[in-house]
Amino acid sequence: PDETPSGSEAAAVNEAIDLRLKELHSLGVLWWNTAGATTDLALISGVATKSLSAVTDFLFAISVGLRIGTDDKPISIISHREYQNIPNKDDIGEPEKVFFAPSGSAYFWPIPEANYTAKLTYNALAADTSNPDAVDVPVSMLRSFVTLVASDCADDFGVPENRVIRLNAEAIEAKKTLCILNSERVDTTAVQVDYF
Repeated sequence: PDETPSGSEAAAVNEAIDLRLKELHSLGVLWWNTAGATTDLALISGVATKSLSAVTDFLFAISVGLRIGTDDKPISIISHREYQNIPNKDDIGEPEKVFFAPSGSAYFWPIPEANYTAKLTYNALAADTSNPDAVDVPVSMLRSFVTLVASDCADDFGVPENRVIRLNAEAIEAKKTLCILNSERVDTTAVQVDYF
């Protein structure tokens, strides 16, 4: 209280915030707070794999469309298991499916028969934290998020061990709370009872 953090202290806290945000977003927590982004992927005839190295803030794909003239034909996003179950990965044609590997590559099937443009809409990683910008976290999650960051920074600021133990225990509960706050909400509808 009543102290201004030094540059190195602020940097340590911002780094802890960014690392925690990236981890939570990768786990699917807080993802909806980050706006979807779009990019074009140039698909080359006869090449099944497209690197996403130029898309530096890619977290996960939301949708993919194959640009045919002025229309976007939907491409199904499939899992690793579904991709492995494709019997002939050497088929050539208009891509119908795509698998996004954790390595940062997209695998299209069938292999493009011509040069195409795929329109990728994706969820981006949380923005990096900098003073005095707001942290990329919904207000309802701030209390739990602060607890996590305090636990992460405890050693950097020489917090006494008994308080570190308490912070770590609170951080476990904070993670659970963040998962609950992040769960999908669906409007309830009236159900007609017709079995009596």
